Amino acid sequence: MHLLRLMLREEYRLHVSYSSARMFLAMPFFVLLLSFVLSLTMVNLQDSVGLRDMVTNLNAGVYLYGMSVGAFGFLGKTYVERRQGKTNYMVAMPALLPLSFRSTFLGMYLRDVVFYMALILGPALIGLAIASPFAGYAPLSVLVVGATMTLSFLSGISLSFAVSVLGSRSRVALAAMVMAILAVFIGYGLRLYGMEAFLPSIGFQMSLPPFGDDPGSALLFLLLTVLSFLGLTALAVVSVAETYEGGGGRKGNSTTLLPAYLRRLRVARSYRPLLAKEAVDILRSGTLGKMAFTFIAPLTFLSFTTWYVNNGLNVPVGFNLVFFAAMVGFFGVMLYSWLANMDVVDYYDTLPVSVPRVIRTKLMAFLFLTAGTSTAFVLGIALLNNETRLLWLALPVLYVTLVYMAVVMSYLTGLHPNSFLFNPQVLFRFGLLSMLPQISLTILSFSVDRSPLVTATAILAVLGFLLLLTAFMYRRLDRKWSDAGF
Repeated sequence: MHLLRLMLREEYRLHVSYSSARMFLAMPFFVLLLSFVLSLTMVNLQDSVGLRDMVTNLNAGVYLYGMSVGAFGFLGKTYVERRQGKTNYMVAMPALLPLSFRSTFLGMYLRDVVFYMALILGPALIGLAIASPFAGYAPLSVLVVGATMTLSFLSGISLSFAVSVLGSRSRVALAAMVMAILAVFIGYGLRLYGMEAFLPSIGFQMSLPPFGDDPGSALLFLLLTVLSFLGLTALAVVSVAETYEGGGGRKGNSTTLLPAYLRRLRVARSYRPLLAKEAVDILRSGTLGKMAFTFIAPLTFLSFTTWYVNNGLNVPVGFNLVFFAAMVGFFGVMLYSWLANMDVVDYYDTLPVSVPRVIRTKLMAFLFLTAGTSTAFVLGIALLNNETRLLWLALPVLYVTLVYMAVVMSYLTGLHPNSFLFNPQVLFRFGLLSMLPQISLTILSFSVDRSPLVTATAILAVLGFLLLLTAFMYRRLDRKWSDAGF
């Protein structure tokens, strides 16, 4: 417990260093207010989307959120390898003090469970509870929804923790686990089983009011959820390596890799040296595997969820290819966070390189990595749903939203997205700049088949506006970040 308290204090100091104590502590109040407003408006959505589907999708989102923030095996290994930088972390202390990596990794895991529960999930549930008397939600139902969301989050974060720890020790194990997770998602998309088969918290929710009245099944699903959470956590802790010495075996290849990428990336012109270095860092750090888990797995889940909604649910508003392309574009912004946190940038202070120039280099790397993968997903869902007729509109939506979201993230957070997004002011601006176009494109996508000409014109107008905003923020990177240090 003492180690956990110290790690919580360390995390607090880290985030406060990028904003202020007042702004950091305002974060849960911002989430509470947002949850309160959304909870009031959910009543109006029940006419078009059933309550069962709404709660299921909400838990699926919380589950994916837990998966996205739980890659502590990768993160902890990165912190250990960076222990010679200007900022050190307690998870790296076993290299210097009589501590075990298992204890510090477990402490980091529990720290972030507490951290995200206190800052994000807890305030969101409190906002739902405050809104329940006004929206007509039964107190027992709100309590069950809160418990289910907590269980879904713990399921996601524990799975991600286990996969990241095992994956940091073996690329083969990482590939096998990612393929297994994708296979589970594909099986769900093909309706071979329900979501409760791999997310038992959904079964817990559906066994209790207002969806069911089977306490025995609810208890069984609750037991399965708790056991899976504890089992995955124990597996991850036991699998933590006793020592972390970095990937020395791969570093020798840099003498041939860097010249090779310098030749291949001539199109980047003056950015070629930095972009070639990014490519080498991506290969040496194993970031491609991490991206596969945090980007491709959720996209696969989204792909088959979209297919399932279109083919298996009686929902009057269908999710078509244009909607999916927009979602893929907005999902892609997660990869910018990985690129920004791939390696320390402290040493750039000793080189004639500016922060805006490094940001632009990472944006180029982001586009190289996401354009092909995202296009493949959109083409795949077009074939799966027999919607190739919409590719002419879906692909521009994909590419514009990819570029737009990456530039928004880089403009607002620079090279430290994971820290700056805990500043409520930055988060509010990011939410405003991302949610408004996302909502606009989502609403317009529902009318593509009913009024194709008018809808396509409106969508292209939205894309044109996003391109203007993108160009504006991209040009202002120098003004915003030129005085910032690495």
